[in-house]
Amino acid sequence: MLSIKSDPRIYELYQRVLHHAKTFGRHFPEIRFFILDGLEFASLLEKNVYPASPLNIWEGKRMVNKKRRIETGAESSLYYEVVQTGNPAYAYLNKFNTPMTQASVMAHVVGHCEFSELNILKDSSRDRSEYVMFLVRKVDLSRNQMGEYHYLNYWNACESAVDLIAPNSQFNLERSLDTETLMSYKVEETSENKVKTTKSLMPFSSTLSFMITSKTKTDVFKEEVNKKRRQENLSRVGYTLKAPCQDVFNFLRNYAPTSKGEKAIMDYLYTTHYPQDFVLRTQIMNEGWAMYWEKKIMLELFKEKSVKGIIEYAKIFSGVCYPRPYFYRNPYHLGYNLWNHIEQLYKDGKVTLEYQEEKDIEKKEYWKKETGINPIKAMEHLIETITDYEFLRRFLSHDLIHELHLNRIDKRYAEYLRIPEKNIVDADKNWVWLDPVLVKTDMLNFFTHFGRPRIFVIDTNFMDGGLLLYHRDDNRELRKDWIKPTLQNINIIWKNSVHIISKGMLYSFSGGKYSETNIRPVSFEEITERMQKNQKPFRVE
Repeated sequence: MLSIKSDPRIYELYQRVLHHAKTFGRHFPEIRFFILDGLEFASLLEKNVYPASPLNIWEGKRMVNKKRRIETGAESSLYYEVVQTGNPAYAYLNKFNTPMTQASVMAHVVGHCEFSELNILKDSSRDRSEYVMFLVRKVDLSRNQMGEYHYLNYWNACESAVDLIAPNSQFNLERSLDTETLMSYKVEETSENKVKTTKSLMPFSSTLSFMITSKTKTDVFKEEVNKKRRQENLSRVGYTLKAPCQDVFNFLRNYAPTSKGEKAIMDYLYTTHYPQDFVLRTQIMNEGWAMYWEKKIMLELFKEKSVKGIIEYAKIFSGVCYPRPYFYRNPYHLGYNLWNHIEQLYKDGKVTLEYQEEKDIEKKEYWKKETGINPIKAMEHLIETITDYEFLRRFLSHDLIHELHLNRIDKRYAEYLRIPEKNIVDADKNWVWLDPVLVKTDMLNFFTHFGRPRIFVIDTNFMDGGLLLYHRDDNRELRKDWIKPTLQNINIIWKNSVHIISKGMLYSFSGGKYSETNIRPVSFEEITERMQKNQKPFRVE
C-alpha cells in the first residue's frame, strides 16, 4: 500500500480533480487516497474495506482461495476503486489503472463522499476508519483473554447474525425501546460485599494508591464477582420494549449479557457492517450522483488536456451505465439518468404545482418556464431529504421506464422465467416489454425487505428470560435448515433460550435442545398492538 504522493503523475491529477470539484461547488471531507496492487485490493475487500481486521481463520482461508483463483485467471483482480466514506474518507486506487482511469476514479470518489455527507442518513461519521482500527486492537486483546475456543465460537455466533442489522428501519433500536435513565436495581451493602475505600494519597497516581490500600486478594475477587453480578442483572433491566425491534443485532449488542471481550467483538462487527444498510437504501441515488459529477469533472480534465483517452473513457462509461432489466438493479445506469432527468425537469420548470395542475396535454409536453430555481441546489436538497424509495416513487415515470429499458427482457429469458402473458405489453422476435406499472411496483416493494426475511425482537422475557423473535410473513419463508443453527448462535449471545415465530410455528432452542411447536398464527399488527398496550405480545396456549 502506497500513498498517492509516491506517484507524482497521479498526485498531480488528484490536485486537478479536487480543483474542478471545488470549482463546481462540491463540498466533501478530506479524502486520503492510497495505491494498491490486485492482491492488496482483494485483501481489503475481505476486511470490509478497512485497512485492518482482527485475526481470524475465515479471512485467511478465503484469501488463500481468492489468491489461487486470481493467479490462475479464474477471478479478475481488476478493481477500479474502493472507498470507505467518513471524515476523513479513505479511497484506494489500483496501481494497474491508466492515468485516465485513476482520474475518473478519483472524480467518482468525490461524488460518493459528498453524497455521504449530505444524505439524510448521514453515513459519514468522524474518524470511522480510525475507530475500527481501535476496535481491531480491542478484539485481538480479547482473543487472548477469552481463549481460542470461546473466541472462535462467539465470533462465529455473532457473524451469523450480522444480517439482522437494520439501523435505519422504522423499527430500529431508538424507536422500539424506552430506556430508563435511573436504574432501580441497587446492591444491598452487607459485610460480604461492602468495599472499604481509601483516599488516594497521590493526586495523579492511581496505581500507587491501589498498592497502598489494605485490600486482600479475597476482597478484590469478591468485588469483581459482585461487579459481574450487577452487570448481568442490569443487562436484563433498564429498558422497555414498546414496539417490535428490527435491528436485532444492535439490540443484542446493547442488552445481551457480555464480557468485555464479547462486547468488543459485537462492537467491531456492528461498526463494520451497519453501513451496508445505508448502501441498500441509497445505492441508486449515490452511484448516480457519483457518475454525474465524475463525468463533469472528467470533461474539464479532457478540455485542459490533463489526461488523454476520451474515447476509451466513453467506452468505460457506457459499459458501466449499460441498461439492464429492473431486477438486475444497475444503480449506475438508473441513478445517472435519473439525476440528468431531474436536472432537466428543474430547468424546464416542471417541478411546480402549476405544471402538475395543467390539463392541456400539448402544453405539458412542450412546457418550459423559468422558475428561478437553481437545479443543482434543488438536487442537493433532494439528497438531504430522501432515500431511494422516494427518489423512484417521485421521479421514475412509466415513460422513463420504457426509455431506460428497465422493462425490456430477452425473450428467451422471459420464457425461462415463465412471465405471464398478462404482464407483457409488447414483444418482437428478440425482446419482450413488461407492464411499467408492475415494474415500478416491484422496484418499490424491494425497499420493504431488501431481499431478506424481516425478523423482529418482540419479547425479552418469554418463558422466563427467553428471547422471542418474530418473522413477519411477506411470502418469504425461512430456510428450514438455517433455523436451528441460527437460533443456536443467538442462544450463545443471549445466554438464555431463544425462540422465533414464523407463520403457524414456534421454533425454540433452549437447554441445548431444539424443538418445533404448532401454534395459532398471530399477525404482526396484533403483536404491535399488544406491545403498545404494554401486554405480552404472545403466550403459548
